[in-house]
Amino acid sequence: MTSTAFAPSLALRARARPPRASRASSSPIRAFWSGFGGGEKDADAKGKPSSSTRKAPSGRAPGKAKPEDDVNMPTEEDLARKADIPIMLNNTPHPREVRRWFYDDCVTSVTRAVTGEEPMTRVKAKVEFPELNVNGDVYRVGTLLELVRELAMTLAKDGKRVRVCVQGSMGEGVFQGLPLSLSGVARILDMMDWGDADEFISRGAIDGDVPQPEDDFFILIAPQNIVGFAVLPRIIAMEEAAGDRPMIMINPKLDDIQSAGNVMSIRGRGERREYVSTWREVYHFRLLYRKPYFFPIYGAMRYTHDGKWELYKKFGKMESEEYVLKRAYDTGSEGMPGAGEVTKVILAKGERNG
Repeated sequence: MTSTAFAPSLALRARARPPRASRASSSPIRAFWSGFGGGEKDADAKGKPSSSTRKAPSGRAPGKAKPEDDVNMPTEEDLARKADIPIMLNNTPHPREVRRWFYDDCVTSVTRAVTGEEPMTRVKAKVEFPELNVNGDVYRVGTLLELVRELAMTLAKDGKRVRVCVQGSMGEGVFQGLPLSLSGVARILDMMDWGDADEFISRGAIDGDVPQPEDDFFILIAPQNIVGFAVLPRIIAMEEAAGDRPMIMINPKLDDIQSAGNVMSIRGRGERREYVSTWREVYHFRLLYRKPYFFPIYGAMRYTHDGKWELYKKFGKMESEEYVLKRAYDTGSEGMPGAGEVTKVILAKGERNG
């Protein structure tokens, strides 16, 4: 009784079942494999284009280089003036000659910007090799102050008076404080030896009442905001008092820090960013890592006054390291190339050329 009741349904199910070959050709796995070059025979048998004539999927390795890949390639002039970047920068503390290379590179560019035929009055410099990277664990405030001393003494060579400024404590009451990277800097400045330029160099804070009529240059050491208090109003007040005399910011960090009490809130953020952008970058050096790590070093980005943004890629290891100039972007102080462009060049496979 049971077998006769179910026999018709089994027969219908058997007739409705498609052939085995058809099921295999329509399976998701078969379709997936065909998209990456498999199943050519089935496609050709049905009169469809074979894999050799189909457009390569995005996952396949590219063919010939696109014309835009050659844009911003370094010229012979760029290669002639490329920097001889020190190697083994992950070895800290840095040798004296490594620090000296960065001091000279930065000071030369900044001095040229503020004392040239058309001197600039509001400039900034970013120097971020390992000993000057506040986000790393090998940050050395002595290296920053040595850089400032070299710059101040160079500017004072012609009898110009230089005022070196570091921000004082900010906030009120128990919320008063300083950024950790600037803790103790003011006291160290008071004890520094300025050599023959001592009578031309003075110290001060960052505020509107600091500039004096006899001052010619102002160096601001790493001005930065803290939670609950912004240093930007003090810089603006000091700028108004300084007038058209050059002001130089070394390693500023003026991004908003989320705080309570309507401090550095969304309101006015556009105006603050616009003001910061009016300070022209005349020197820039930083190493390129895969964040959030600081090892290995993949390359470097460098810019000097009236030059191009230079993108270097690191080849080799230890004593055989070499920084090769891969691109030169003629965008001036308007800004460096985007992260996507930098990543494309650094991760591209290529030989040591340049």
